Amino acid sequence: MSTRAITGDQWVVLRVPISGEGVTAEVAAFAARRQLRYDLGDDGTLRITDPESARVIVTVRWKTLPPQVPRTLGFQLPSAAAVDVLIDPGPGLAAGRIAAALHDALSGRALAYTDGELEGIRAAMPLLERYSAARPAFDNWALIFRDHYLEHSTGFVLAMERAGIPAEWIFALDKGDRTWNRERVHATFQARGYRSDVLDNTAVNLPHAHGDELARVGADIDAFLDAAHTAGRRVLVVDDGGLLARGYGAIGAPRTADAALELTVSGIKRIAAAGPLAIPVLNLARSQVKSRLGYREIADSCMRRLQALLPDRKLIGRQVLLLGYGTLGSRLAAQLRGLGCRVVVVDSDLPALIDAAESGFTTYRTAGQALAATSPFIVVGTTGERALSDADLDLLPDGLVLAPFATRDFCALTENAVHRGGASDIPGVGMRFALDRGRRVTLLGNGRSMNLFEADSIPNEGYDAYRAGTFIAAASLCADPGRVPAGLHTAPADDAIAEAGLWSAYYDLYAAQGKGAVRPPTVPAPRLADLPAPVPF
Repeated sequence: MSTRAITGDQWVVLRVPISGEGVTAEVAAFAARRQLRYDLGDDGTLRITDPESARVIVTVRWKTLPPQVPRTLGFQLPSAAAVDVLIDPGPGLAAGRIAAALHDALSGRALAYTDGELEGIRAAMPLLERYSAARPAFDNWALIFRDHYLEHSTGFVLAMERAGIPAEWIFALDKGDRTWNRERVHATFQARGYRSDVLDNTAVNLPHAHGDELARVGADIDAFLDAAHTAGRRVLVVDDGGLLARGYGAIGAPRTADAALELTVSGIKRIAAAGPLAIPVLNLARSQVKSRLGYREIADSCMRRLQALLPDRKLIGRQVLLLGYGTLGSRLAAQLRGLGCRVVVVDSDLPALIDAAESGFTTYRTAGQALAATSPFIVVGTTGERALSDADLDLLPDGLVLAPFATRDFCALTENAVHRGGASDIPGVGMRFALDRGRRVTLLGNGRSMNLFEADSIPNEGYDAYRAGTFIAAASLCADPGRVPAGLHTAPADDAIAEAGLWSAYYDLYAAQGKGAVRPPTVPAPRLADLPAPVPF
């Protein structure tokens, strides 16, 4: 919400996806809530006035716009209506505050996904739609969901609500990345009655520096857990390790969830550092559906984002230094080589390094060795840990580009107060750091996963199978949490996904050949009534 007034010389124009009649109705309702007078002039101008003095407090004008570009990854036909709304405050601080409040009210209408947009997201995730019918497995459960605020995340949480978890028992937490439509996701969740907040990865990784933030969010999580348990509900956590690392699954913790699904490798590392678990946790980070399908889509999103942020740079034939040859790094190495880049690989894990060498890549044990022996144009980070040391920074050539696809790879720059204080922001691109000897390096994004920097990352169809697999694993765990012992487990998730027929459904939808094959949805996405019926499991 706005914390300051809009002054008379700061009139604002707001674009909202509603009709002029909708604007008029919203302004009238706003005036009524504040016991102000509302008038509609013959010229279509809306005025909010003081009922006693008749002084004009805020003047509102609007105009209808031609069809607009989609505000989601997909598009809908016909295009949604849209108008530009000019909010012009009268003189004085009080008028400015009322204008700011009206701006917030109209923004709320502008931000939340429309029904048509939500239907488009659902229809673009046909596998999730197929499995997410209401089912008894979720009776008397509550959900805490922590992940990036993306369209496919929205689709997943709506599927959990559709499957039987009431809106008032859903608590969503954003991981803090600057994803494209994060404000829209937040507004949509709130409009549906979910709790929605931020538990930033940076706060989880550096708790000593974010005590106030963690205390506030932690108090809300505690209250949600207490309320759910008092109401006789068990709590499922779908997370990347942030909550479990904070103790909500640990032996001896004052409060714990009842079951959890872990989504990321970085989360697995945080869980391991937090100590023994008191609850069953299914490891989706290492599941077959993420390893075989999800990481292909993640790697593709990384490559697309790299090229989008460097539209004027030549990549073909250039030397690239890749830090980390794990599940993501190995796929990126192959894609970069396919593009024509000369790829140099660094990994501290010798089996991974041997794999890279025997796949034909030039390899080094350390970043320092690689930087001393080569002249890369780009350094790509995929480790999720500190990948460049302070000594390595002395070896970076002038003009180098740093491309992080995991958190903290380049924290030697981003977490160093001196380096960070001298950095220059490049809006929409990243940061430029000035090093000694006149060297300058450009960090794409904000030092976190740059495929999530002001982007929506993976296509909804691309993550559909992984979200469907996560849903299936959640339903299986919630149906009988007692059958899985406390600790971290991968096999129960893989087994549930296979038994539900997801692999067959995926193949039929996207890979099968012949006239009898089931084709992927067309664009625009089909109406929900045209999608396959849910499959019981």
